[in-house]
Amino acid sequence: MSKTHSKLSVWWVAVRPFAYTASVFPVVLGAVLAWHSGAPFLWGRFALTMAGMLCFHTAANLFNDCFDYRRGLDVQVNPGSGAVVRGLLTSGQVQRAAWLCIGLGTFFGLALVWLAGWVVLWLGLAGMVVVLGYTRSGWCLKYVGFGDLAILVAFGLLPVLGAYWVQTERFAWQPILWALPLVAYSIGILHANNWRDIDSDAAKACRTPAVRLGYGASRAYYRILMLGPFALVIAFLVGAHVEVLPTAAPLSTLAVLLALPMALKLAMPDWRTQPDRFAMLDARSAQLQLVFGTLLILSFIADALW
Repeated sequence: MSKTHSKLSVWWVAVRPFAYTASVFPVVLGAVLAWHSGAPFLWGRFALTMAGMLCFHTAANLFNDCFDYRRGLDVQVNPGSGAVVRGLLTSGQVQRAAWLCIGLGTFFGLALVWLAGWVVLWLGLAGMVVVLGYTRSGWCLKYVGFGDLAILVAFGLLPVLGAYWVQTERFAWQPILWALPLVAYSIGILHANNWRDIDSDAAKACRTPAVRLGYGASRAYYRILMLGPFALVIAFLVGAHVEVLPTAAPLSTLAVLLALPMALKLAMPDWRTQPDRFAMLDARSAQLQLVFGTLLILSFIADALW
């Protein structure tokens, strides 16, 4: 393997691109919802929004690996572990790369502020607070059990609403509501990782929801995260039909039910009896988000076209 390819593969491990579904789909969903509502699709603003979101997501992943390693939380190599615990990069290198991503994300964000107004600045600042506060030295959201809430905000409500605002420059309930079924899988990716690491996290006083719940309740929580989005889509459809929810839910969104068999395969087994597959549950959750998110977005595009 060449030196160039070796460096690329190292940083590929460090940034964990398998989890990019958690940042790509919210932005796409917000923009598509705006287009579905009748707004023109502004490709330049969309590209800037996507670039900024990917930069902040990458920074979050890198900060997480850096500080988890320094706290002694990451001590063994798992399939989703970063490059620091593998000895491929130092924590200092990873931290510097994270700050570089923050800088790039800020640049894209300021361009959007110039194009779409000051609302983008406040949404971006809220997202940055979560990214920087999720894992850091001293007090951090992850260690006190607010990690799942941070994901709800930073990878659900803010990016979907932000992408919608950038396209339309107005607020609406639809992006807030439709962010919920999609972000459930982002939380599921995190929870699968924390569920796997219950014992090591508890030993280091990292009070993730998985640690607080224990194995049995964590399994039930994971099932809710994997299957709940389907219930939400049906509820939104019913709510729109009886005109009690402003969801703008087309019948085409029932296409997400095509992903239900895949969700059941993840939600039903007792993963404790399958340690090798359990170790890959975060990546498998991301694959489900990929399928569910694609079907959801395509359903809105199909409804707008037909």
